[in-house]
Amino acid sequence: MAAFYIALVHWPVYNREGEAVATSVTPLDLHDLGRIALTYGAAGYYVTAPYESQRRLVEEIIYHWREGVGGEHSPQRQRALAAARVVGTVEEAFDGVAGREGAEPFVVGTTARPFAGAMAAERVMDEAAGRPVLLLFGTGYGLAEDVLLAADATLEPITGAGDFNHLPVRAAIAIYLDRILGNRD
Repeated sequence: MAAFYIALVHWPVYNREGEAVATSVTPLDLHDLGRIALTYGAAGYYVTAPYESQRRLVEEIIYHWREGVGGEHSPQRQRALAAARVVGTVEEAFDGVAGREGAEPFVVGTTARPFAGAMAAERVMDEAAGRPVLLLFGTGYGLAEDVLLAADATLEPITGAGDFNHLPVRAAIAIYLDRILGNRD
């Protein structure tokens, strides 16, 4: 199976008014994303943060758990954050995967909104045809449309029982990864 990577995108994403913005970094997202990535065997994950101050904060949190006192007290969290990388843009995450894998990744966007041509999550690995996969997950109110249009594919939204459709990004990541990679035996 091809390697896969996750990118937690903080820019460009939408706010509740539909404007493209940069969102805040949430430490809980970093920890939970690491645990989800490790559970499903991700080769790595990227946190895209457009501002230097955000990247410094993420680096400090990662350092605390990977190499600092936090890692000594919680080896599981240290392990979960081992694959984390901080970048400024989606393009830098793309370049990071391409550099590590020696091939351009098959980039897959996610959205809670209807999107023309969206595909089922279960098809991702077949569609990637052996290329590494980079899954993009937007914070706030989701990835900006230009990010989705630049991706090789976009996944169908996760739907629930009613018309409410605004999952926490950590939950959406877990659901999508289970649909893409979960054990079906």
